[in-house]
Amino acid sequence: MPPTLATLVQNSALRLSVLAGHHRLDAAVRWAHASELADPTPYMDGGELILFTGLKLDADDPAAMRAYVEKLVGKGVIGLGFAAGVNYDGVPKALIDACREADLPLLEVPRRTPFIAISKAVSADIAAEQYRAVTAGFDAQREMTRAALSREGPSALLARLASQVDGWAALYDASGSVVATAPAWAVRRAARFVGDAERLRDRPAPASAVVSEADAGDDRVELQSIGSGRRAKAVLAVGTAAPLGTAERYAVNSAIALLTLTMERSRALQEAEQRLGAAVLKMLLVGEGEHARAVAGQLYGGLLDAPMRVIVAEPASAAAARFAQEGIAAAHTAQAAQQSAGAPSVPAAATVRPSPQPPSGYLARAGEPCGLADLAATTGTPTAVTASSEAATTAVPKQSVKPSAKSSPKPPAARSSAAQSPTAKSSAKTSVSQSPATVTSVTPGASASSGVVVGGGPQAEGPDTGRLGRIVWPLEELADAIETAAARNGEAVLVVPDGARLVVLASDGGAAVAACAEFAATSSAAQPGRRPGGGGEEGLAIGVSAPVGLSAAAVAFKQADQALSVARRRGVALVEHEDVAAGSVLPLLADDAVRAFADGLLRALREHDANGRGDLVASLRAWLSRHGQWDAAAAELGVHRHTLRYRMRRVEEILGRSLDDPDVRMELWLALKATS
Repeated sequence: MPPTLATLVQNSALRLSVLAGHHRLDAAVRWAHASELADPTPYMDGGELILFTGLKLDADDPAAMRAYVEKLVGKGVIGLGFAAGVNYDGVPKALIDACREADLPLLEVPRRTPFIAISKAVSADIAAEQYRAVTAGFDAQREMTRAALSREGPSALLARLASQVDGWAALYDASGSVVATAPAWAVRRAARFVGDAERLRDRPAPASAVVSEADAGDDRVELQSIGSGRRAKAVLAVGTAAPLGTAERYAVNSAIALLTLTMERSRALQEAEQRLGAAVLKMLLVGEGEHARAVAGQLYGGLLDAPMRVIVAEPASAAAARFAQEGIAAAHTAQAAQQSAGAPSVPAAATVRPSPQPPSGYLARAGEPCGLADLAATTGTPTAVTASSEAATTAVPKQSVKPSAKSSPKPPAARSSAAQSPTAKSSAKTSVSQSPATVTSVTPGASASSGVVVGGGPQAEGPDTGRLGRIVWPLEELADAIETAAARNGEAVLVVPDGARLVVLASDGGAAVAACAEFAATSSAAQPGRRPGGGGEEGLAIGVSAPVGLSAAAVAFKQADQALSVARRRGVALVEHEDVAAGSVLPLLADDAVRAFADGLLRALREHDANGRGDLVASLRAWLSRHGQWDAAAAELGVHRHTLRYRMRRVEEILGRSLDDPDVRMELWLALKATS
């Protein structure tokens, strides 16, 4: 404890006597200061013991003493020490009465006790208290370090912290949800400050706030952000009955450092996990499920042993997705050239510049491209929808996008996440579930040396980098939502950033899949072109596969890719593969490439009709709509059935195709619908 007036009175070497304020001797003394000023309050901070002889005061004047004492009390001075036998034979009665009225402790200092002896005693007690606090802080740090390294991890650390501060402690994940408390009874108390934790999370880290003072029997609650990145990965709450002392402050600071180290991963480990996640997904896509299981080991828990779903997400705008894909590839090329040269260099593509902000966001730790699009092209699984081929662009048409743009940039490396605890959440992180009640790791937004800095929210620096950040920012938000839900429920999930798309492997019926659906339904970041303040190229298209087993992962990837194409075509945020057949195929024919194909197929017939030699196009439409029934189609056209037969033979002659072939009839019917 800090020194008090009682400590000084009990010091036999000082020989102090108490003349007033006996019941207030427990006041802590911050310093002892000798002053003969009539008004020393401008130089006081509060908590001082003032020592004086009455040299410049009329200590026998009751009014003067009352005014003097009132000033000191108003400034927070905790006591007076008057030297008897110097300027006055004893302590003046007016001073004693004034101190009793103000309830201010008054100490009589004998002539043999110099003021400097009192100051030295206070200084020595303060130094001893600081030494005890530092020693206690080191002891607490050792105890909490052992707790952090134990199997219980952060839960044990919180228990030790609560014991050190004689209060309670709680940990909130990046979404603001309470994930661990100590003691257990504090869970309801911690729930009251979820909103405060969410607000602190949105402030640049490090950040702290006192959200409740210890008055009216309530706790004093202090919040501290956890994480070294620009955005907090978690929030620590500490509730105590009184403000934190020096030893308690050391304990809290140690807990913050340990939690940050627990949640932040080394760059090398993070890059290794990213490559491992990409490798596991690659093996699944080429049908090497057992090899993938052997490589993954226990990292993903039971994810590879139960029915799973594949989720594929991309920017809703095909043009934005192509821009992001090409920009990411250009940035990787420029950065690789810079590293090989061993010196800073100008990026090769002027359209993409690394952000001057601290590395964070969707691709902040992306390493070498994982090449899922290239792999898909060689194994029969679908290629990247937006940039890998003209056919893929045709499959997900956009009115303002021409299908002729082709590019095949390689996407950045994967990041994997196997949720191991309710706090393992980040824009790019990996964790393995041991227990739903244990927080094990959350990775920061720090960039790898080969990372491409993209994201960090929609306000990224620079016009081009800002656009790229706005495009991929919803992908970061989706990854956060999925990983947080999985971590909170102790599920394993594999999250792979693949260029301008996000690929997720999640358990069927689990919290991760549900979080994806909820994100698509409620988040403004998922709604194509609807985010406040955003442009039409922002938002997501998400495709979800049907539940499959390990051996059918490649099929599930194709299903998710097809569902994503339908989502973009329909202008909605999410489509499940089971719902693909619920709509009509006809809206898919509105693409420019489809119309061009239809025009080319029917051009000869239209030219024939334009020369006035019959109405072959209308006759073909009527005949196909009547399923080849001659009489019904002829009646609809108002001609004889033999005339209709003649016209259909002319159609076959002109097109060089047989109408007996069902594929030909299908193509012609779709061409008619596309050009109608």
